[in-house]
Amino acid sequence: MLSEILRLAWQALWERKGRTIGAVVGVVIAFTALSYALLLGQTFKDSVTQYFTSNFQMNVLYVTGAQFTDADVGTMSTISGVELAVPIASARGTVRVPGSSAQIPVTVYGVPPSLLPQVLPPTALYDGELAVGSNLALVGYYVAFDRSTGAQRVAVGSPLSLNVGRRAATVVASGIMATGALGFVDTTRGVVMDINTFRQLTGITSYSLVMLYLRDVSQLDAVSNEVKANFPNVDVISPQAILQTINSFLTSFQLFLGLIAGVSTVITALWLYDTMSISVVQRTKEIGILRAVGFRRRDVMAVFLAEAFIIAIIGVLIGLLAIIPLSQIGLPMAGGGQQQPASAGGLFRPPHGAFNISSITLDPLILAATGALVVAINIVGALLPAYRAGRLDVVSALRYE
Repeated sequence: MLSEILRLAWQALWERKGRTIGAVVGVVIAFTALSYALLLGQTFKDSVTQYFTSNFQMNVLYVTGAQFTDADVGTMSTISGVELAVPIASARGTVRVPGSSAQIPVTVYGVPPSLLPQVLPPTALYDGELAVGSNLALVGYYVAFDRSTGAQRVAVGSPLSLNVGRRAATVVASGIMATGALGFVDTTRGVVMDINTFRQLTGITSYSLVMLYLRDVSQLDAVSNEVKANFPNVDVISPQAILQTINSFLTSFQLFLGLIAGVSTVITALWLYDTMSISVVQRTKEIGILRAVGFRRRDVMAVFLAEAFIIAIIGVLIGLLAIIPLSQIGLPMAGGGQQQPASAGGLFRPPHGAFNISSITLDPLILAATGALVVAINIVGALLPAYRAGRLDVVSALRYE
């Protein structure tokens, strides 16, 4: 009986090719729009998460909002769950590059050389080496390159005149930091130097930020509470908490996109309802004949639901083929389309730290769920007309002209 129902449903759709094609096109549009919206939201969320975690370590707490002494740093390092405390000092200053009298405003950071890898991730380095010393410093990207023209002003190995207040020092650029890197160090207009050289230059012996590396991510809340208990006026920032907040927002954004795109699915279901209602009226006599030859009411109803199912399945399959080329359309995010000049040859290198969505990730789970939803909604749209077809009186249907 099932094969007969499917055969009759296919035959009925073939006989009404115009309406069938229109309904299939509607399903294709609905499925493609809904899938693309959900896949875009998921890809965006995954890219932001990957970008965020590549620049921040999730087992780190950032303590700021006060000036910390070496004793304060020592206190924080003894808190249960803290594996390492990394202090960072900062001050405002200016830089004069070779061949220019212009003073470039910068933020100067002092970091213990041995702890530099904990302060700056590999993505924060554009060129050179991630190293600081007695006369070596990392310079920001827009210190090394002119922001308006892209011309390089400082190369790795170039000397710089650094001024903080009335004090001055000459340092050599050991590396150039990249744009787009997240964190509490300004990699665009910053200069990172050895903490001892920083103190000699600035006279500052306190720290504006302390990074606390934890043994386990599960200890974030406990360590944060302990820090606040010892230092009531400080701000404790958790990258993991920030990421969770971002992901929560992006999930809501993804659902919003799905809701907007889902309107087309509802419209398609209404379209199918109208098409099936007309079909029931036009096929009244055919329905009467089916009943007369032994089809039960539920069998007649099944024929119409099978038509809706076939239309939806064909639309979803075509939609799957359509979503593949659409998924290859890249979306530049967070400066992903910005190019940075290389240090030689007039060539361009991609920015470090920024991310770029080159294609939409085709998540099989999202595609399967979207396909099932579209099919289900369209079957629901055909349910009432199919029920009416099954309830037609046999005698009246056979007499219908």
